[in-house]
Amino acid sequence: TACNLASLNLLKFKREDGRFDIERFKAAIRIFITAQEIVVDTASYPTKEIAENSHTYRTLGLGYANLGSLIMSYGLPYDSDEARALAGALTSIMTGHAYEQSAEIAARMGAFPGYLDARCSHVPKPLKKDNVQSMLNVIQQHRAAVENIHPSQEFDYLKEEARRCWDRALDLG
Repeated sequence: TACNLASLNLLKFKREDGRFDIERFKAAIRIFITAQEIVVDTASYPTKEIAENSHTYRTLGLGYANLGSLIMSYGLPYDSDEARALAGALTSIMTGHAYEQSAEIAARMGAFPGYLDARCSHVPKPLKKDNVQSMLNVIQQHRAAVENIHPSQEFDYLKEEARRCWDRALDLG
């Protein structure tokens, strides 16, 4: 497949009082995932097989920019537990909320074709008939991994939101 990619500038979500604006961050995630979902159908692809699989699995990628600058803006060393707590929680929120938005879109538009039918170009005999349990397993593993985010007094509110995002993603999935 081809993976459509986008990045969010993390510094844009740090409020003047120093707190990270979770709601604005999540709104941007919803917008970017929705836009990428639209792009899958309007993009051109280098081969017929890549186009077919891209439509079947609707692979999207969302990342971020300026993590190092954000860490420095808090006066934290890169290699510190607090920096790891911040990075882990933001990454978890971004990914979990993207899964939530994807599930919301699927509730309206239907799941991506590869969810209920595991066949794809160049794979004549998939291991299973669908990808339902595989997808739910991935979400469960991500939810469990939230607990491995380093504890942090300063950024605990972000870890709490990560938990909520993954719980909702699992419920909606």
